[in-house]
Amino acid sequence: MVETYIVTPNYNGIKFLKNYFDSLFNQTYQNFKIIFVDNSPNNDSIEYIKKNYTDKIREKKIIIIKNPKNYGFAKATNIGIQKAFEDKECKYIVCLNNDTKAEPNFLEELIKCAERHSNAGSIQAKMIWGLYPELIDSVGIEYSKNGLGFNRGAYEPINKYNIEEEIFGCCAGACLYRREALEDVKIDEEYFDEDFFAYYEDIDLALRLQWAGWKAWYCPKAIVYHYRGGTGGVISDFTVYYSGRNYTLTVFKNLPNNYIIKHLYLIILAELLQIGINLIRGKTVIIKAKIDAYKNLKKFLKKKKKIKKKIDFKELEKLFVMKWRCKIPKNVKL
Repeated sequence: MVETYIVTPNYNGIKFLKNYFDSLFNQTYQNFKIIFVDNSPNNDSIEYIKKNYTDKIREKKIIIIKNPKNYGFAKATNIGIQKAFEDKECKYIVCLNNDTKAEPNFLEELIKCAERHSNAGSIQAKMIWGLYPELIDSVGIEYSKNGLGFNRGAYEPINKYNIEEEIFGCCAGACLYRREALEDVKIDEEYFDEDFFAYYEDIDLALRLQWAGWKAWYCPKAIVYHYRGGTGGVISDFTVYYSGRNYTLTVFKNLPNNYIIKHLYLIILAELLQIGINLIRGKTVIIKAKIDAYKNLKKFLKKKKKIKKKIDFKELEKLFVMKWRCKIPKNVKL
């Protein structure tokens, strides 16, 4: 019986794989398999795995899926989840980025937390920024009333956020999802919305899980180091485009029309701020991001009708914060 499957998309991440695999095979909890979904244009990562983890492949502890092209985070992760769910004994999916290094009790603590909270659809690990190990990378997702999504605790000292508590949602860079919850909220056989490609797909999923009545919890004892920006860069055209586009799509897909109308001034201001800040940075790709978002609104409004809604939106709205930006320490270079 294999209870837990770790799903990891990869795009040219060979330099991270030793830390990633070695830390997982040193876990106190070993009832897992890894589904490694490769989006890379070459086979470097797969060749590395075959050379260095031959026994694990033979034991089917590592399952490799090679995509014909870069499908993005959302679709690659869905492919991995679908493969995991072929095993009827699979109870948990752990989404874990390739640019991570887990503490030995990482998986054990996630599982224990999930078992303590049977109504939790997702469990968030404590993600520490690998490049600045004195700082937090993420301890969950915060969703602002203006539609902006933030990594909870980002850039704050690692000695904070040591209490197990309920949160809005989980960052898919290092978290656990309950199979039952994923099956409950999927739309058109997709768990993560594949049209997002990358970024905001975990916020979209967090909103759908909350709508369906599934809670999210933060587990401070499950610690992982994340070398953020390893694939898409921290502030690159790639991240600016997909973050900017998907912000807009998330708002109109998940939030009630009366809420959008009531808070339209905040949403418009957030749109303008995203455009202005990125133009100042020289990231003109933000214009294309916004144009593409509004061109695709009709498709996402159709998806909106398929979202399972078991709770009153007022209960969901209570989890929203009011936030415009993260405070970044002066010594941090993005």
